[in-house]
Amino acid sequence: MKTVIYAFLLMFSLSHSAFAKEVKIPFGELTLNGELLLADGKTLKDGVVLFTHGTWMNNNYSTANTLKNYLPDSGINILTINLSFNVNDRHDNAMISCDRIHTHKHTDAMKEIGAWVKWLEKQGVHNITLAGHSRGGNQTAWYASEHNADANIKHVVLFAPQLWSKKSEIAEYKQRFHKDLTKEVAKADKLVKAGKGNEVMPHTDLVYCEDAKVTAASFASYYDFNPNMDTVHLLPKIKKPVLVFAGTDDTVVKDLPERMKPVLQKHANIHLDVIDGATHFYRDFAGEDAVEKMVSFIQKD
Repeated sequence: MKTVIYAFLLMFSLSHSAFAKEVKIPFGELTLNGELLLADGKTLKDGVVLFTHGTWMNNNYSTANTLKNYLPDSGINILTINLSFNVNDRHDNAMISCDRIHTHKHTDAMKEIGAWVKWLEKQGVHNITLAGHSRGGNQTAWYASEHNADANIKHVVLFAPQLWSKKSEIAEYKQRFHKDLTKEVAKADKLVKAGKGNEVMPHTDLVYCEDAKVTAASFASYYDFNPNMDTVHLLPKIKKPVLVFAGTDDTVVKDLPERMKPVLQKHANIHLDVIDGATHFYRDFAGEDAVEKMVSFIQKD
């Protein structure tokens, strides 16, 4: 069944108040949605921050709201997107439910980011800042690392982007679910290689979900020991100016400044800013501080 194609051509010339609008675009058989906020007196052609949320979240949680609250007041337009997770026109109010068959992949996000970039470019946008938080920061960095040739992408801003190592991933899975991740990955990989990636692996633990129903391809995407899951591994591949935020009170992404030291020494386009008092979600004054520095970074070139 074909999805009705939505492509709202917005009235971008409003000048006396910030303008917010839901935008929907086609993506295969799905419809993707996002919220566009235009700053006072601005149009899309003045540039846009394209923001991707964290793990299994939506475009209306604390980090997204920090950017939506402060960027338009600073004269910066923002488009916060909802990743679909293979749900048509997804409008979850919280994280996606564990009580579903999980068919989505970590790598789906890069395709959806690409669809939004193409939509923006079709609207005449030539100044795009890619931004993301946590897992969305990794997905944003991954996309950016593969699209250096896109001249319309001017900056990349990452809030507490995901870190990864095979050793830590195995240890965390063991601690959380009391299972050997290498054996679970081997099961999923065997099915994928046999052309059975859509086969459901019942009673399988995935990310936050115990005893979930997940396809082999979905599980493999989240856990298949790919070094690109580590944002620090991706940073040297990005040629655009990159700003990475780390929070002093972040208990989720803990070692970001230390991990980034070698990258900062070798790559002048990569920048790190440590925000005092910031938790993983950049709320309140810490979020306002980060956005102020983000605006300066975007506008200095």
